[in-house]
Amino acid sequence: MITRAGRWRGRAVTIVVILAIGVLCRLGIWQLERHAERAQQNERILAGLQQAPLVLTPQSSELDQALDYRRITVRGTFDPAHEVLLRNRSLDGATGYHLVTPLRLSGSDRVVLVDRGWIPLALADPAQRALLPAPAGDVSITGVSRIAQRGERPADPPLTADRPRLERWFWMDLERMQQQMPYPLTAFYVVQEPDAASADALPRPIAVSDLGAGPHLGYAIQWFSFAIIFAVGYAVIVRRNAHRRTRAAATSGRIAP
Repeated sequence: MITRAGRWRGRAVTIVVILAIGVLCRLGIWQLERHAERAQQNERILAGLQQAPLVLTPQSSELDQALDYRRITVRGTFDPAHEVLLRNRSLDGATGYHLVTPLRLSGSDRVVLVDRGWIPLALADPAQRALLPAPAGDVSITGVSRIAQRGERPADPPLTADRPRLERWFWMDLERMQQQMPYPLTAFYVVQEPDAASADALPRPIAVSDLGAGPHLGYAIQWFSFAIIFAVGYAVIVRRNAHRRTRAAATSGRIAP
């Protein structure tokens, strides 16, 4: 016979299990939404990358637009004196930097920052970077435009009177980088495209984006699997307990005087 306390305890357990299943299903749905967002983003990126490169000149209105994931071609002269490094960049498991060099547009005072690619930690000092000079003279660069990237952690220290220039950055923060540049920057920067000539050279240009589906669908399957395990497991326990009570009642009936 089930006591009143036992019934309340069973109801409480049932409520907890239902709530847990609901939370697990909501997490699964959230991951499906993230998966759909990733797919939409990949479509947008591909749409931009599949277009013919946008050739920019000093008169192009796009210089002031936040172009993101658009293949572009710019012509100008590199200025290594004001290049910066992006921290915590890796290649094939090795930690290093990305080398970002200003490119002064031909016939203009405007400058676009060019992420020329990855270099190892050992080549970060200016004396070592001199061994990796940017191409001299007027050059044409084709790459993918990206907008500014900012994050709170890790944080880039502020520029001050005692620190008017920051050489190593965690984030590609164009607004703050502008504060230490002697010329106006464009509203985007360019990630130089890899090519056959740069396959083994340094800096090593890196593909701009991973267009894979990401882990979200796998996470969704995991959360839904946990929800099914909870539901089936609880149903099995409830049925087993019901059978146990039925057998106990039948046994009690047979031995009753």
